[in-house]
This record gives sequence, structure tokens and C-alpha cells, in this order.
Amino acid sequence: MVGWDERLGRMVQARERSAPVAGARSERAASYVVRNAQRVVLAWLALAVVLNILIPQIESIAGQDASPMVPPDAPSLVAAAQMDQAFGNGRSESPLVIAVERPGGLRVEDQQYLVKLAQQLRRDSADIAFVQDIADADLRDALTSEDGEARYLLVGITGPTGAPASITQVEEVRERAAGLKPAGLTVAVTGPTATVADLATATEGSVLPITLITVVLIALILLAIYRSFVTAGLILGVVGIGLAVSRSVVAACGLSDVFAVSTFASTFLTAIVLGAGTDYAVFLVSRYHEQRRLGVPPERAAINAAGRIASVIAGSALTVMLATMVMALAALGFFSTTGPALAVAVAVNLAVALTLTPALLALAGKRGLVEPRPPGAGGAMWTRVAAVVTARPDRMLALSLVPLVALACFYPLVDLSYNGRRTQPDTTQSNVGYDLLARHYPINEVLPDYLLVHADHDLRNAKDLALLERAASEISRKDGIDMVRGITRPLGKPIKQASIGYQNKQIGEKLQTATEEVLAGSDDADQLSEGAGRLSDGAGRLVDGTRSAIDGADRLADGSGDLAAGVRRLVDGADEALAGGGRLRSGAADLADGLDFAASQVQVAVDGLAAVYDGMRLCGLSIVCHQAREGVRKIWVAERDQLLPGLREAAAGARKLANGAGDLQAGMRQLQSGLRQVRAGADELEAGQRTFANKLDKLADGAGKLATGAGDLESSTQEVTTTLPDLEQGMNDAVDHLTRTGTFAKDPSIGGFYLPPAALKNKRFAAARGLFLSEDGRTARYVVLGSTDAFESAASARIPVIRDSVVESLSDTRLASADVSMAGMAATNADLADYAGRDMRLIGTGALIAVFLVLLVLLRGLVAAVLLMSTVVLSFAAAMGASVLIWQVFLGQQLSWTVTAVSFVVLVAVGADYNLLLTKRIHEEAPDGSRAGIARATAMTGGVITSAGVIFAASMFALMAGSVLTMVQVGLAIGIGLLLDTFVVRSLLVPSIATILGPKLWWPMRAPAPAAAGSS
Repeated sequence: MVGWDERLGRMVQARERSAPVAGARSERAASYVVRNAQRVVLAWLALAVVLNILIPQIESIAGQDASPMVPPDAPSLVAAAQMDQAFGNGRSESPLVIAVERPGGLRVEDQQYLVKLAQQLRRDSADIAFVQDIADADLRDALTSEDGEARYLLVGITGPTGAPASITQVEEVRERAAGLKPAGLTVAVTGPTATVADLATATEGSVLPITLITVVLIALILLAIYRSFVTAGLILGVVGIGLAVSRSVVAACGLSDVFAVSTFASTFLTAIVLGAGTDYAVFLVSRYHEQRRLGVPPERAAINAAGRIASVIAGSALTVMLATMVMALAALGFFSTTGPALAVAVAVNLAVALTLTPALLALAGKRGLVEPRPPGAGGAMWTRVAAVVTARPDRMLALSLVPLVALACFYPLVDLSYNGRRTQPDTTQSNVGYDLLARHYPINEVLPDYLLVHADHDLRNAKDLALLERAASEISRKDGIDMVRGITRPLGKPIKQASIGYQNKQIGEKLQTATEEVLAGSDDADQLSEGAGRLSDGAGRLVDGTRSAIDGADRLADGSGDLAAGVRRLVDGADEALAGGGRLRSGAADLADGLDFAASQVQVAVDGLAAVYDGMRLCGLSIVCHQAREGVRKIWVAERDQLLPGLREAAAGARKLANGAGDLQAGMRQLQSGLRQVRAGADELEAGQRTFANKLDKLADGAGKLATGAGDLESSTQEVTTTLPDLEQGMNDAVDHLTRTGTFAKDPSIGGFYLPPAALKNKRFAAARGLFLSEDGRTARYVVLGSTDAFESAASARIPVIRDSVVESLSDTRLASADVSMAGMAATNADLADYAGRDMRLIGTGALIAVFLVLLVLLRGLVAAVLLMSTVVLSFAAAMGASVLIWQVFLGQQLSWTVTAVSFVVLVAVGADYNLLLTKRIHEEAPDGSRAGIARATAMTGGVITSAGVIFAASMFALMAGSVLTMVQVGLAIGIGLLLDTFVVRSLLVPSIATILGPKLWWPMRAPAPAAAGSS
């Protein structure tokens, strides 16, 4: 009985001899290449040498790219530019942090080092936009850690973050910092821009080891497959020339501004070219070996191989080219600078594969080289697999779907990371700097979030400042926020003096003190009123006595009777007048003292009310407080301008009366002496009488004034005594109101905030004004410190929450139309996540459409094209599920955001290549859908597709040798996907579906009549 392997070989030989070479144009092109094989080989060698001599290496071209990591129109970058215009000099694109540390404390030379470094950096105005001024002692203290062991300096460079220009500037700053540093001082230049620069440098440094490892792995696999150094060397030679030429062509495109080339592009280019170039060469060599086993001469075998496989290789390359070219439409520089470079590199390698490989095969074949080895165990294995699949397609379909679907179920759990810090080694200088800062400063000390409120008017007024505090309070209540700094809270906490509650409470306390002082003086006021009453009664009696004295003096002047009797009565009257004059002087003096005491008590009340009135000047917007203050003012003015001057005038009058009473007593003594000496002369008596009469008239006038003043004093003091309870009640009401306001409104977050614009002119607010309000007053800035690392997803997830909360808090206010934006590392990562999601959808959709159209054109069957697209998408989902399982579940690490997009493009394009190669062979062997033809196609392509898949997977796994976690994850994901494509999708899934569908696979094409040689 003839074995299956032998029967399969006979059928293949018969088909190969009877079938014409497909594609006349492909055959003619292949014939031309083979006839001019030496020229073709020399041309490619010369081209590789010349291009590498004339064109700079791709790494140097990538260094000239100015593409930022995030598009310039990203909200965070727009906000950063606005912030630079409002608070900087408009030139700073990227921030750097120079951190220094010395265990045990910074020395004088360390502090001088930073000053010298700042001076040197300022001289480079072309690359350095600003250097923080550390001349101010307070600022130096703020930048120094509490333990005194660390300090940092902020520097702005002109290159955009992520652009090669910024990478160069970071290195220059580091060189200058290292050149000046004292011995024993740790210096690290860090910050987001330095992180991106270190990531690019680490990526570039990984190219050489990745290339070497890839070449070694490919060489070992080729030797295992072909068991021939010549064959392995021929394939490696083709791939090497393809890599050299493609790198130069891509560099030339970047140099000519055809498209931008980044450092990341050069790394992935190497891996893709080595994998794809090797696959194309393997396809040709395997087909050449088939021809040679059929006895076809070497040159003709090379022509036939190139002619038959050209469409498959071209289709495979075209899928990769179109899929990667779609990346040029992406907004992120990582994709837009990588996709076109990969597309051009694959195009170059397609040309190399279709020309250089046939030429080398023809030249080596004529010399008896590159001959096929006898079939090994692998051929028999794939024959048995094909037989099982076509015999039990339903079971094999279920068997292949189980692992793919099981792994794909993990894909929705993917958690992407945008933390560029964690994707690079811990030993990079930026990471060393972060660790340094973490040892001495609070988290996010140099990586805060910035929120900007830009209005169309000046914000330096009480109402807008209160609204800004309202927004700050709203931010501070969000989860994950440690501190918010702004113009209303420069130290992270609201200004307590600006709280209406605080102000009202202060006023209440002052009113309480004033009320107690007034109450303390109310008893004295009662005594004053009582004394004034007694004084008024005494003054009345004094007036009556004085009038009696005047009557006696008149009778004395008119009486000329009996001189003895008159003298006797006059002496008696004089004695009485003398005693009354003494009483008058004493009463007037007492009256003056009482009036002075009353004036002093009223002066106390006036001074107390003045203190109350002055203390109530901070009433702010409180209407009740203003009303109370006005009442105090009226009482204060009345006592100051009416009562107090009247008391002092009355006291002066009483004092004069006392002095006048003394003169009267002296006259009486003189009268008494004159009467005793009456005989001395009547003239003296007459003169004494006149003097006495005049003095009595003055005494009457003074006594009248005294009585009137005493009455007024009694009335005024009674008015004061009556008014004091009302004043006490009003003050108590004001105290109660203001104290309640202080209790319930002391938190500014409820709106109880009042900061007069004049306060901004205070020197204590000068620094805050410059940091948190723009020079024109239209832009306010908040510094928000989160509780998690600014690079982590939790920080970027808070950005829209913070922004939306501020917009909401201002929505019903005069700042409703203000523009609210955010900047900082977390905001940039939030934008990065948004752009990455949009780019992923764009790239995924574009790649699927492009690959589907290529498959549809080459296969000319709608069902076959849809089938292949479905299988590669399932393979991608399974590969990503496996990555989630490995990285997130087993290792506890997030996947980098670039993994999904890059893996999708490569796996869809390359997976379609392998399926296209198999399906084209099925179409050749079983156009009618026969199981035998499908089995032959599966068996004949099993070895070559497996070899190609393993080689491409090895080139991807070689990325894991790099020091950047992103490359490690991308390499693992694509490598797993390629192995799933090779051993599950291509070997089991597609053949089983093709067997089940039969001729329906080629719908809407009609199935041709079955071929005689391969119908069984």
C-alpha cells in the first residue's frame, strides 16, 4: 500500500510539472533578475555601501526631529503655553529640576554651586528659557528640605518635551551640572522632560544588543531548518543588505522632511525588517527547494519560485505597509513617526526579496550550493496534522477555538499605563532624581498639577476673589487631593482673616469688650446724674442767699438814720455776709470739682465709644454690623461735641465763682473794719458800700449761671443714663449676631470669603500675587498637589474630575464664561490617554480596512477575506489576553499604552501574511474545496509558515533584551501572537474552517472543475 507521504509527493510533482507558472509579468521580471544575477547582486551591495556613506545614520536623523510626545494642540500643552505667557517669559517649552543632596546637610560650597550653575545656565539664552532666581533667602528656604540635606533648582529649556532637541538640551544641562559639582554632592537632573529624554536614550541604547541577539537567534533557527551554513548565510546576507538599505532610505526621507523619524522608529524598524525580511527570503528559498526536488534546473527553479511566490510576498508586504502607513494619521508622535518609517523599510525589503534573493539563489544554485536536504521528520508531521484536520474539521475547529477564546477573555481586563518613568531602568538619572526628591520632600513637590482660570476681565476684586476661593475649596474636597494653593490660599489653607465669619467674630469680640466698658461706666453715670441734681438744688439756694445779700446792701446804702443803729445792723449784716461768702466759696469749689469729675467720666465713655466705632470698620458686607456702627457713631458724636464741652464750661464757671467768692469775703472784712473805724471817715464807708454792691451783683450773675449750668448738667446726665441701656441692648444684639455668623460662616467654602483688593498690595501678598495671578489680573493659577504619583493612572484620572468640578462651581457666577484648563505631568498623561485611545481606534480601523482590501483583491473571495480577517483579530485578542495574564495577573504590572496599537498593526498584518500564504496555496491545490487539496496545501506550507513564524517571533522576543519595559512587553505580545498564528490559527483553525466550508470559501467566485491530479 502506498503511503500518504509518497502519494502526496507524486501529486505535487504532477501538479508542478503540469501547471504553468502563475503570472506572466512576475515570470518575466524573475527571468530578467536571474539573467542579470551578478549585476543585481553588485547593484544592491553598491547601493548599501554608497547610501550608508552618503547619508547619516538613522539615529542622527532621529535626533533632528522636533516632534513632541503629545501634539502641540493638546489641552495640557496649550495650558502650559498659556501659563508660560502669563507667569513666565513665553519661551519655556519644558521644565527640568536640578536636585542636589548631601547626607548630613548641605554645605556652603553646595549652596554656592547652585548659584554658579544658575549663572552659567542663564548665559545660554538659546537653549535655556529661564532659571529660577534663588537670590531671595525666603525662596531658598522654600526650596530646601526640612532636614537641610537637599535642595532643588527649576530650569526651563526651549525644546518641546519628547522632541530630540529637548533630549540634547537635557544632556547639555547635565554636563554643566556635573562639571561644577563639589565632591560628595549628589546631583540629578530630573523632571518629565528628563524622563522622556532618558526613555529615548535607553531605547536607542537597546538597538545594538537587540540586533545582535536577533541575528544570532535567526541564524540558529535557519541552521536548524535548513541544516546548511550556505543557505542560512544566504538568507542572512539578504536580510543584512535589506536592513542596511532600508535604514539609509528611511534616514534620507527624514533628512528630506518627507516624514519625521524618531528614536523609537529606528528600534522597531530593526526588529520588523529582520523578521519580515527573513520571512520573505524563507518563502522564496522554500519554494526554490520545492522546484529543485522536482528536478527543475537551478536558474529555472529560481525563476519559478520568484514567479509563483511573488504575489504572496507582495501581498504580505503590502498588508504590513498599509497597516503601518495608517499610523501616519495618528496624532501622537510615537505612532506618526514610526509608521511611515516601517512602511518604507518593508517596501525596500520587498524589493530586495524579489530581486536579490532570486539572483543569489541562481548564482549559488549553478555552483551546487543551497540545495535542499532530504525531507526530515517535520514534513511527515505536517502531513499527519493535515490529514487529521481535514478528517475531523469540526473537532479541530473546537480544539483551536478553546485556547484562543479563553485567552481573549482576559483582553477586556487590560489596564494601560502611561507612566514613562516605570518603563525605563531605575538607574536612569531622572529616576535617581525622583528617588532623591522622594527622600526629602512631599510627594509631587516638583510635579504638581496646574489649573488655570482665564477670564475676560481683571480678577482683582472682592467678588472674583471669593469665587476663586470657592473653586479652590471645591478642588480640595476631591478624593486624592492633599493640598490646593492659590491667591486665596497661598500656603495651601484659606486665609482665615479673609473669612467673613472670622471678621464678624472679631467685631463681636470688640463689641463685647466695648459693651463691658460702657456698662462699667454706667454706675458712675448714675452717680453723676444724682450729684448734678444736688448741685442744682445747692445752686438755687445760693442764688436766693445772694439776692438777700444784695437787698441788705441796698438798705445799707439808703439808710442814713441812726448811725449807731445803722452801723450796728450793718455790722450784723456784714458778719452774716462774711459767713455767707465763706459758704459761697466752698460750695462753688465743690461744684467745680463735681463738674470736673463728671467731665472725666464722660470722657471715658467717649473714648470707649470711639474704640467701638473704630473696631467696627471691618464690617464687610454685614448690614446689621453697619447699622450698629452708625448707632454708636451718633451717641459718640453727641457726647463728644455737646455733653462734654458743656460740662467743661460749667466747671470753668464754677471755678471762677469760687475765686470771686474769695474777693467778696475780703471786702466784707474791710467793711467790718471800716464800720469799727466809722469815725475815720464816711468816704471809706461809701466806697466800701459800692464795692460790696458790685461784688454782690457779680455773685448774683455767677450764681445764676451756676444754677442754669447745674440744671443742664442734670438734664444731660439723665439723658446719658437713660440712653445707656439702649446702647447696651444694641451692642448685645450686634454681639449675638456676629458671633452666630462667625460660628456658622467661618468656613470659606460656604461662600463666607472677603478679601479686599487692597490686601493684594500688602507686601505679605506680593509673592503670592506673582505666583497665582498674572500681571494683568486676568489669569489665576492654582497649584494642586495630589496624593499619588503624578505619573500614575490615578493622577491622570483625577484631571477631568478636577477640571469639571471647577467649571461646575463657576457655572452660575460671573466667571461662568472663564476658560478653565490644566497643565502638568498628570494632565499631559490624561491627554496622552485620550489621544492614544483615538489613535488606537483610527489605526485599528484603518489597518483592518487596508488588510481586508488586500486580501479581497488577492483572494478574490469575500468569504475567504472575512474569514482571514476574523482569525487574525481573534489571534490578536488572544495574544493581548496572554499579555494581560502574564503582566497584570502574574507580575502585577500594567501594560504600556503603546503595546496594544503596535501589536495590533504587526499581528494583523503579519498574521494575514501567513494566512494569505496558506489560503493561496489552498486555492491552488483545492479550488473546488476538496479535502485532499486542503490537506496538501496544509502539509506543503506547514514547514515554511512554521519556520517563518518562529523566526519572526524570535526577532520580536529579542526586543525583550532591551532595557525599556515597553519594548519588552511589545516583543512578548507580538511573539506570543505570532506563535499562536503559526501553531493554532494557520495549522488548525483556518484549514478546519476551509474544510467545513468547502467551495463556499471562495464565494462569490465559481468553483472550477476539480483537477485530475489532486482530486482525491
